[in-house]
Amino acid sequence: MSKVLFAMLAVVASTGFYVRSSAATCVRPPGFTDTPHPAVAPVDQLVLHTVEIIINRPLAVAVSAADEPLQDTLRHPNSLPGVDGDVSLTERDFGSPGSRRLVCLSDGSTLEEQVLEREQDSHSYRFRYVVWNYTTVQARPIVYGLGEFLYSGMGDAATRVHWTYSFELNRHRFPGYLGSVGDFLFRVGFLDRQYAELMRRTLEGLKTDAESKSAVDRK
Repeated sequence: MSKVLFAMLAVVASTGFYVRSSAATCVRPPGFTDTPHPAVAPVDQLVLHTVEIIINRPLAVAVSAADEPLQDTLRHPNSLPGVDGDVSLTERDFGSPGSRRLVCLSDGSTLEEQVLEREQDSHSYRFRYVVWNYTTVQARPIVYGLGEFLYSGMGDAATRVHWTYSFELNRHRFPGYLGSVGDFLFRVGFLDRQYAELMRRTLEGLKTDAESKSAVDRK
């Protein structure tokens, strides 16, 4: 059981970020079909994990730290595949609501990602996206992933970053067909472990990049 869950998570948990595109090593595979994303359920009906971090820089600086190619931003544990690149599937660049991209992973699989919401004011920044159309057979138990970043300004000196990632499981496949028991197995077995490590490492990287960037900019 644990080996099946691990293989499934390893191929679906390696994307879901809002940075700019880098298509150098990613192309549409033969036979690729661009499909609409599944209907998204309320987050309280999904299996989720949340991480937070405080970046000791103003909101604008913290948000700008994510403006790097996708493969340079995600910090992967050795147990998870990396991102080789991505290519836009819409005329507009990835980042605005409705924009989509194809993401190529280092294990040879691909998936799709679409921005659902993006809004910012002087006090906060919110970015919500959905990930689906996984090509690897190990991801069949996953219908889609749903991510949300919320940046909250804490005055001129700091920003709180809240990242929630949720999964809808296929109720006709393991472990989803086990209902709440399957959700529990997926969450405590891997979502709260390998994927939680990916999320934590990624936010720590954003913190380092934002604080270093601000220091350099002031020189």
